[in-house]
Amino acid sequence: MFIYDSMTQGLELLARRELQSAEILFLNVINDPYSQPEETKRARTFLNDIRACQTGSKSLDFSLYKKLIKKVTVSLDYVDDLLSDVYFSDASSYEEIDNELSSKTPTLVSRLKQIKISDISGRDKLFEKMEKGGLNCVKKKLREIKKQSGSGDFETFRWKTIFRKFIEQINPVLLERHLELLDYILATGEIQLLDDPKLPVLTPKYIWIIESTLESEWYLLRSYFFKAKSEIQSQFNKKEGTRKFWEEIKYKKIKIFEACQFSESNIQKFLFIDKLNYKTLEDIYEFSQELGLSLMPRDVSLALRGVDKAKDHIKERGGFLMGNRKVFQSQLLDLGFSKDNAYIIAKQAKRSNNHQINEAFQNSLKVAGDEIYWYRITPDCQRIKVDVEAQCAKHLSTVRIHLFERGRLNKLLLQAGKPLIRKYLEKVYGDNVSELHCYFRLETVHQYYKLKFFEHHGCQIPSVSELIKVSRKQFQSILLEGYKTFLKKKRIEIPSSLYKTIAEHKSMTEWEDSYTTPEEKILLRFWFLMDHGVTINQKIINAGVLKPGADIWAFVKGQGEECNS
Repeated sequence: MFIYDSMTQGLELLARRELQSAEILFLNVINDPYSQPEETKRARTFLNDIRACQTGSKSLDFSLYKKLIKKVTVSLDYVDDLLSDVYFSDASSYEEIDNELSSKTPTLVSRLKQIKISDISGRDKLFEKMEKGGLNCVKKKLREIKKQSGSGDFETFRWKTIFRKFIEQINPVLLERHLELLDYILATGEIQLLDDPKLPVLTPKYIWIIESTLESEWYLLRSYFFKAKSEIQSQFNKKEGTRKFWEEIKYKKIKIFEACQFSESNIQKFLFIDKLNYKTLEDIYEFSQELGLSLMPRDVSLALRGVDKAKDHIKERGGFLMGNRKVFQSQLLDLGFSKDNAYIIAKQAKRSNNHQINEAFQNSLKVAGDEIYWYRITPDCQRIKVDVEAQCAKHLSTVRIHLFERGRLNKLLLQAGKPLIRKYLEKVYGDNVSELHCYFRLETVHQYYKLKFFEHHGCQIPSVSELIKVSRKQFQSILLEGYKTFLKKKRIEIPSSLYKTIAEHKSMTEWEDSYTTPEEKILLRFWFLMDHGVTINQKIINAGVLKPGADIWAFVKGQGEECNS
């Protein structure tokens, strides 16, 4: 007798006074790690009754056991409840859902063993029934939740993940039970257990089919019983293309997809694409692992058009660009861009815009060098390079507009000069100057140069309040007077051509306001030179250092990342 329900069949044997056979079944229940506690307790009680009867210490009323027999009705309510519990649990990641199912599925094993799977189609129908029942149970609970709270939408792909993983966990149990049934049929010849009236007797051909199925460790295909032996033999000899092969491939693919954290929607999409060869998937997966990356859905999609396309895309994601992008990436690296930004920009920028990004970066550093007398920021200042580089990565082809037309570069340079201004103010007014309530008005670049003027041309340094009270309009006339005095004191002359050139020159960052005069621009250059120890004389002027675009920083041979003045 093939055992479906050890407890029920044990009671039947006990009612028929077959004590030894019943004892074996009750022992099976007790020793089964998947048995429920209440079943184990009942089996132990019946086992004690049998042994007491065998020793003669107790007489049994066998008719009583007959009344305890319950007809085995295969219900899948317990499956529905389990799937529903997992669906409404907090488990969200693949690993968490796996753990949740692993903790609950063992409680079903003894019940799953009560289900007779006679062939592969029977298993498929069982899975369909489980899916339908579980889905209805979940949706029913969702409707109840929606009535109470007003929210409770069904998550299709969460359900697909849970059911897919549930099937993956119970399939080995069902397969093992199915193979036990086939083994029992071979031993007893009871082919009627397959529930097919067309198979009345276990013939040598049927024996061979069942033996071959057991050897392949897979479900029986009923159609084999009605085909020629030569045709069936070729099917058993096949290593690829069988139902078992495709299911194994499916689980291998899923393992890769989950390792790369693909969404369930992508997993479902790629599982049903016949063109996605597993060897191809494995190849690009191993390739991505070598580069320290995980596969992305785009990689898999490209693999459908060729492994090389997918690998090129993976290389690009790993920082290895190809063709013109690689050339542009090298150019950016040569300019001093970081590896990450060079990769991002070269990957995203259109080929026709590459020169604009290069030029914007180079022009920004050139402006820093040309206008160093105003911003006091050297062209090799690391902070400015990083900031401009970030703008290039953010805006790509429109970076020139943002840097020059919208004043972003001016703001970056002024911001980079804040520490220098603070250092100078603390030097003049003391370390606590930043605690003044008017400090935000004092730390501007215009206040900085007003203070510079009084340092170089005034009799004394004004107080903070006096300095702030001097407006740009008032400062214009004060500066003009100081300019004339300075030229007279130093006995120098500014050639009219140089004066005109300076007057006409406009900065690319447009830092000049309506009160900016050529005299102020000349004095700004003088102050920068003086702060770096250069003596102002006619020789300096004749050397062309004051001309717009002249490399003043190279002239004073400054060192460091910022002008310490």
